[in-house]
Amino acid sequence: MTFPLLGVLALLAVDGLQAQTPEPPPAAAPAPAAPAEAKPDLPTLQAAARDAEEKMPAPELKPQTYFDLSPVQRERWQQFLPQTLLKLTRRERVQIVVLGDAILDGAKADGGADPLLRSFAGVFAKALASQFYYTGGVRVLRPGSKLRSKESMVMGPEILIQPLRTPSIVSAASALATVGFQGKPDLVIVAHGLEDGMAGTTMEDIMAALSSLRDTARGNRLEMIVAGPPPQAAAPEETSLALTRGATSVMREFCAAEKLLFSDLGDFSRLIVPPAAAREAHLIFPAVMQQYQSRLNIVPAGQIATPTTETHESMGRILFQDVMTGAPGVAWRVSDARVVLAGQGGLKLEFQIANTRREALSLTVLPLVPAGFRLKDAKPEIKLAAGAKETVQVDYTIINTRYLPLSDGRLRLPVLVIAGKESRIHDLVATLQPFGVAWGARAAFNVEKDFAPSIEIENTSGKSLSAAWEVVWGGRKQEGKVALDTNGAETLQLALPLPAEEKAPFRQRLPLNLAVQASGVRQIFDRHIEVVRNFGLKEYVPLGAVDGQASAVTLRADADSMKLFLTFDLTGVDLMDDEAGKGFELLLNLDARSYGQRLAPGATAALRITGKAADGEAQVDEIAPWAFGSGYAAVFDVKEITAKLSSSAAGARRLTITLPKTYLYLHEWALANGNSQIGINARLNGGGRSYFLTRGTRRGDDAESLGVLELTDKPTRRWTVRVE
Repeated sequence: MTFPLLGVLALLAVDGLQAQTPEPPPAAAPAPAAPAEAKPDLPTLQAAARDAEEKMPAPELKPQTYFDLSPVQRERWQQFLPQTLLKLTRRERVQIVVLGDAILDGAKADGGADPLLRSFAGVFAKALASQFYYTGGVRVLRPGSKLRSKESMVMGPEILIQPLRTPSIVSAASALATVGFQGKPDLVIVAHGLEDGMAGTTMEDIMAALSSLRDTARGNRLEMIVAGPPPQAAAPEETSLALTRGATSVMREFCAAEKLLFSDLGDFSRLIVPPAAAREAHLIFPAVMQQYQSRLNIVPAGQIATPTTETHESMGRILFQDVMTGAPGVAWRVSDARVVLAGQGGLKLEFQIANTRREALSLTVLPLVPAGFRLKDAKPEIKLAAGAKETVQVDYTIINTRYLPLSDGRLRLPVLVIAGKESRIHDLVATLQPFGVAWGARAAFNVEKDFAPSIEIENTSGKSLSAAWEVVWGGRKQEGKVALDTNGAETLQLALPLPAEEKAPFRQRLPLNLAVQASGVRQIFDRHIEVVRNFGLKEYVPLGAVDGQASAVTLRADADSMKLFLTFDLTGVDLMDDEAGKGFELLLNLDARSYGQRLAPGATAALRITGKAADGEAQVDEIAPWAFGSGYAAVFDVKEITAKLSSSAAGARRLTITLPKTYLYLHEWALANGNSQIGINARLNGGGRSYFLTRGTRRGDDAESLGVLELTDKPTRRWTVRVE
């Protein structure tokens, strides 16, 4: 800065000298000129410039290490994602694994680019790249794909996103531990719940899967974000909207307890703007639904509606905002939820809604209807003065007790609130009062004579409680009474006898009727229990039909020291090729962990085998590395598994599957030993009908949903028992 100042001061000095030169006297009276002042020399000017520069304030230069992050944003990053923040600020390569289900679908890209770039994950990654100056942008890691991995092939630091899809969160940890770790990931985004919500996956299974994901991520020093799914919008809308909210609620709770970052991608306050023209409650909901339905791709009835490209963009912005600052507030607050059994299948929900603004507020409160419930009565229109609050009451009828809490006693009821241009679905969670029931045993293997379900009656009344109970199982009634202290609980000493007849059906789905009465309230907690007998080698076992009609399809298993053979006799199945040229589809799940591991929770991935209706070799699809159980992590060549459809001289059809023992490398493979077991299920589609070996309410990739094959031709008479 010295030389510019020297120039300025020099010019000022010259001007000053010129201004001090006296004007010449009039011509009539000339006078001698005054002597000119001496011109400053260069050292004098330099000294003056230095003196002026020393008097100027020194510039304050701060190193930019957080790329425009505010202190609040920086603190949030440090709380949830400190390792990722460090790499981003250094502009080092960051790899994000995106675990998801159908939520990954729906976005469309132009010019042969990978559609994941336009999905919520791609939008989020691009926002990170812009925030932290990643000049190379975002690249999709999808091995073997012919799609363009980047929107523009620009050089520079990149953020990498790797999609990893599974049909359920149950198998997400196994997928992460195998395929997800093939690279060097830094961050995991768990975006499940859409398919699980549609399938009715229990909250307990979702919570267990989240715990497994947390352990897998932390064990490998990865950071994790959990993203809740967007709702569905099929008819009836009030039920469809509720399908995914249970999963969202569990995810939010889990993240709060584990100090993980949660983002609700189904937050209506950032997905839609309620139309101003609809003012009355009976008009507002249809208008909101019409707007939201336009943000989903149109699909045939019964299928999952995926988000459109525009909705994916909104979801990506939601995720980025939640990472940077958290979810924005709305003009109201919902709190103090309470759920009370009203007797005769009735249920009452109470909660408070408060106006948090300084002006009056008109709200439309619309309770959504989860599966297993029917809405009886609710007050949809509420007007609140500034700062006022009101208690809202909603009445339901319980129409299917399977949807009551299974183990934690807490019920999850979503409510849609609309006010002006804002709307949001609130997931209300409350413990069932004045009592609840928890099932301690959900699945048991190798049960011989009796099953103990570990049913616990819990006192949630806030005072001492006396309760009477009765259980009916297999036509046999048991009853008793319990006296419970405040917040006390007692486990019923029940032993449910299993089928003893030699010719008892291979699989049965039996009702267990449970009723509890206390404080003048009688409530039923009925559930079904699936009982499946273990089977052995060389034994023909029947496959049931989904339509409930008679089925003659059977499965026989054989094994030697090198291979496992599975033979399906397709008696009565009239195979015909469909429009895609496929005559049948077989989904085969095998849990080939060692005996001790197989009795613990885990996941498999179905082998998908398809073929034409004519005799010949069938096609085996690509096999997931964890296909044969949690802990497996291998690349399996589909050519080593043979599948062939054949016909006998009499016209009987047979499908034979052969698997090498080397693929089941974690199994002890002790032939002629009843404790050397493989978990198994088979689902066959063909001839316009569907067949199954076992069929419960658990997800197909859940290891606890499988039956048991004993690697002996003299199987023990033991059972797999599952509470549904």
